[in-house]
Amino acid sequence: MPDISFWKEGSGKALVLLPGFCETKEMWREFAAPLLDTCEIWCPDLPGFGNSPAAKDQFSIAEIGEILADWMLANNIGDAVLIGHSLGGYLALEMALLQRLDLSGLGLFHSTAFADSEDKKKSRKKTVEFVNKHGVKSFIQSSLPLLFLRENRERCKEDIASLIHHASQLPLASIIAYLHAMRNRKDHMKTLSEFQKPTLMICGNEDTAVPIADSLKHKHAVDQFYQLTNCGHMGMFEQTQHTQKAIRTFMESLPT
Repeated sequence: MPDISFWKEGSGKALVLLPGFCETKEMWREFAAPLLDTCEIWCPDLPGFGNSPAAKDQFSIAEIGEILADWMLANNIGDAVLIGHSLGGYLALEMALLQRLDLSGLGLFHSTAFADSEDKKKSRKKTVEFVNKHGVKSFIQSSLPLLFLRENRERCKEDIASLIHHASQLPLASIIAYLHAMRNRKDHMKTLSEFQKPTLMICGNEDTAVPIADSLKHKHAVDQFYQLTNCGHMGMFEQTQHTQKAIRTFMESLPT
């Protein structure tokens, strides 16, 4: 059985929420609370983050997807909806290709099916250099607040502080390995558009990590598309009620 740390709460339709880059399973606890009456929610730590040990020194997004698929099967998580935030969305798309998983829905939460552009690849390389030079804590403290729209940072300051607290404890090696894996990942627009079960996308109109222009190019490929106003990359904190409602609506729309 894969050594994956996770929490599970609620009853009903299985919903797996995957964290993003430098995030842990704890980010979902408060957000998921109103969904527990109708959903059995599973939230894992990605390998190398939180309390899940690293898989190996170097890996691909596809390899992490395989590990998470093994974890789902080991815990009999079937007929499940898989929703991933940012990096979690990249992993969800890889897992959508695995026929051994019995998925009933797929969601991208501030994520993209596109591979990294050349500019994004250069940005990842600069990030690797920064983290190696200045360390994890400086990287997290300087970069994480920027994921929130400026106007939302004061209102979300407690959430930002909590995210920084958890992220600052993550291993340098894991952060570097995920940066390389994200930089080298494949394009999955075909995967998304050809996925046979219902699909969801939630995006922010002020997201600097996943530009809205790119998100809008996914609209034709998904069944439910939500564009959040006054929102950056962290809609589960910046627009909590709207994003909770989007997920609840998606879950309720699925065939029983």
